[in-house]
Amino acid sequence: MMTKKMFVVMAMVSMATSTFAQTAKEEADKWNDEAKKQLELFQKQQNVQTQNAVEKKNVPFDTLAMYTAAYAALDAILKCDQYDAQPNEKGKVKIRHRQANAPIANNLRIAAIQGGEHFRQMKDYKNALTGYKLYVNSYASPLFEGTEFVKSDPYVGQIAYIAAFLDYQQFKNYDEAIKFAELSKKYDSDSASVSNADEIILFAKKDRCKTPADSLAFINEVMEMHKADLGNQRYFNMMYTYYNEHPDKKLAWLTEETKINPGNKMAWAYKGEMEMFAEKYDDAIASYKKAAELDPTFVQVFFNIGTCLNSKAVLLNDKLADKKTGTITKANKDKVRALLEEAKSYLLKAKELDPNREKVNWAYALGRVYYSLEDKVNYKAMEDLQKK
Repeated sequence: MMTKKMFVVMAMVSMATSTFAQTAKEEADKWNDEAKKQLELFQKQQNVQTQNAVEKKNVPFDTLAMYTAAYAALDAILKCDQYDAQPNEKGKVKIRHRQANAPIANNLRIAAIQGGEHFRQMKDYKNALTGYKLYVNSYASPLFEGTEFVKSDPYVGQIAYIAAFLDYQQFKNYDEAIKFAELSKKYDSDSASVSNADEIILFAKKDRCKTPADSLAFINEVMEMHKADLGNQRYFNMMYTYYNEHPDKKLAWLTEETKINPGNKMAWAYKGEMEMFAEKYDDAIASYKKAAELDPTFVQVFFNIGTCLNSKAVLLNDKLADKKTGTITKANKDKVRALLEEAKSYLLKAKELDPNREKVNWAYALGRVYYSLEDKVNYKAMEDLQKK
């Protein structure tokens, strides 16, 4: 048996549903009227533009007003359709404006992308971004369901990438940059395009970090992506940047990296660099040689092996020399000389790979070795070379 109180509650629910449905219908009509008004403003300016092109005239027209009206018209149509698709008081959906608005919206999408390009050239990135986002967001709108429009859009992925790029670079809006980069990947599966979108996602996530905990969570995420795709140097570079800011953990990370990815020449080279600065020359030489095996043209590691061997020779000479007189026996001198000769061979390899000293200054390092070997002719040649 229904009580009076229950009847009142149900009546209130029915009234609320009816009011909501009526409001949705009114909102749909309101936005449809707004779309018509903005479309008229857009077409007024567009007609002048078209007439200029056809008749080769130069009648002034308001480009800003034209594209701003196009944006507003497209946005109004999307909002109209959103309200129009809501159920009425009987729970049924009766869409009234979609059939007429779909072809108009399709044309306005073209205006949106044209506006985006126009404003980007003018460096008006805010208005450019508005156009690009409208173009992308409207692509998946229910407005076009059951129509021939935007079934296959070859540009939407590219435009989503541009939107992501502008959000990241110009506005530092990292969440939006990530959102549109993900859309770019969704709509454009080309490997190069996906790679570019992934780069924005990574850098946006990195720059979004505000606390040490954020940074640690981010680098752990990058580490997992790196393990899943060891060939992607971008992940390694990001981790290297992170560990540059945490030098106490850097060598441990590089050591682990050479284990999980022994084919990464940069991991071996950076590991060798840290070991060289710590004066762990044998470890550094071993790491550098691994890098040289992976890339026989890696001039920097040949140079650094030579430098490490020369430093080893200096330390050995100091260790073996008589503490009072500074003299050294022939046998011990031969040990030092063997290291110097080995250092010379690696530095000469660096010279062969980089004859113009564009990457490393092998002339100075080689000059030091020649001096220690008492090779006056070649030492003088290196000194003269450095003066040029």
